[in-house]
Amino acid sequence: MKRLLACLALPAALGAQDLTAVADKVFAPWNSTHTPGCAVGVSRNGTTILARGYGMADLETGTPISAQTILESGSVAKQFTATAVLLLVAEGKIRLDDDVRKFVPELPQYGRTITIRHLLSHTSGLREWSNLVADQGYPRGTRVTTQTDLVDLIVRQKVLNYPVGDFYSYTNSGFALLPTIVERVSGMPFAQFSADRVFKPAGMTDTRWRDDYTVIVPRRAQAYSRRNDGWRLEMPFENVHGPGGLLTTVGDWLKWNDALSTRTFGAASDSLLSQATLTSGRKIPYAMGMINGTYRGTTEWAHSGSTAGYSTYLARYPSAGLSIAVLCNAAGAPATSYVHQLADALIPELAPLAAWDTTVADPNRIARYTGIYRDDRTHDISELFLERGQLRIRGGATLRALRDGDFLMGAASRVHVNTSADGSPTGVRILAPDGDTLTWTFASAARWHPTDGQLQGLTGRWYQTEIDATWTAKIEKGALLLELRPGTQVVLIPASVDAFEAGAYGTIWFTRDKKGTATAMHLGASRVWDLVFAHTK
Repeated sequence: MKRLLACLALPAALGAQDLTAVADKVFAPWNSTHTPGCAVGVSRNGTTILARGYGMADLETGTPISAQTILESGSVAKQFTATAVLLLVAEGKIRLDDDVRKFVPELPQYGRTITIRHLLSHTSGLREWSNLVADQGYPRGTRVTTQTDLVDLIVRQKVLNYPVGDFYSYTNSGFALLPTIVERVSGMPFAQFSADRVFKPAGMTDTRWRDDYTVIVPRRAQAYSRRNDGWRLEMPFENVHGPGGLLTTVGDWLKWNDALSTRTFGAASDSLLSQATLTSGRKIPYAMGMINGTYRGTTEWAHSGSTAGYSTYLARYPSAGLSIAVLCNAAGAPATSYVHQLADALIPELAPLAAWDTTVADPNRIARYTGIYRDDRTHDISELFLERGQLRIRGGATLRALRDGDFLMGAASRVHVNTSADGSPTGVRILAPDGDTLTWTFASAARWHPTDGQLQGLTGRWYQTEIDATWTAKIEKGALLLELRPGTQVVLIPASVDAFEAGAYGTIWFTRDKKGTATAMHLGASRVWDLVFAHTK
């Protein structure tokens, strides 16, 4: 009885009825019978204090979302996969510093050893599997991908994005290998192992893996994205699970957080929060399938998720004994923001939001910074331009001027423009909130305008052996375009000399031999840094 009373305690200024009113305000955009929406659950010290649904689970049948609606997790699933691995670690069947090749001998040797710990913390350097599938000409949702397909594609990669352990770079490929490892060590299907050893002990009766997308799941919400003509279905038609693919409810997520708080899984509950360390010695917020960070000065153990049209966030605030779960079935729904708005109302001791000393920029100074820049890691291209007296990234954030001469990007990233003696830009340095430093190199002050002759030298067939894909480059209406397969084409937008923006595919650039002949085509993106294609004529 004492625990129940303590659980029900809310901040003095916020009663249960007030919490419902706060949630109604937060989720007001979805309080409709004509839109998808969100389910929300809040618990204090293990007792649920809010469980509601907003919007529609199925727009065709008019079924509303409730606290019992089953939605998909996105990457919040990673902590469940990590727990399955850590249970085997606790039994001595796996060690975190084991070479992954001990369990997946098909994986190539990359110089440094990739360990289980690297897979759990996104520090392996493995390329992102979903990008690779898209680079074959089949973006997610256009072809059914199985777990076997995925593992086969990963082990065919002869090159990593970076030396093992040097960087944190989010990739689903590491977590895609973990279910295979669990199966090979335990002798059980991953879905069955999870059900018996993870979901059942936590009391999660409404949770399962989407290991077969064709299975009928009662109470499941369909997922949607907004198009010009209204809402359209956007479901994850694939059988990949481990990195994501968890079907669950907000109620089960609250049970899960309580199981972690009460150490239902023993040492595994604590290991989830063990932050990774890079080869440089820098500790990163990412732990093992979970981010061990802070929100407004308060410890936050959390993860976000996004798969097809689902958007999610699960957070635990240990000092307040508080858990908040949000699952939405609308692509782009800001689930993270919804959780934080509820945390703002429920945790009085949160620190004030950081105040940055912004100012009005000198237009003559910042005008010199416009132009094309290239990310030194991923090779992604960004264009800085002026709009209404402010420096902006095309298609991205506004850089707000700070009084000390730097800029603020987003909520907490500091941007410094490096300049030469005459004040012209040479590059950009970005100090991220997690302690990472990103650099961009200045490529050109204006976009490249290639002649037909310059483009002609880039045409032909380009083959990539690791994904067994041929891209054909040709000129149409004065533009260079790439055909990945019949019916799938990408028009390249010139950026700097021999470099192009390729929309969802990232950046394409060409390298030449001493005679000036283009001999290699490169693809760079945030999760696949340099995929090299050879010219086959």
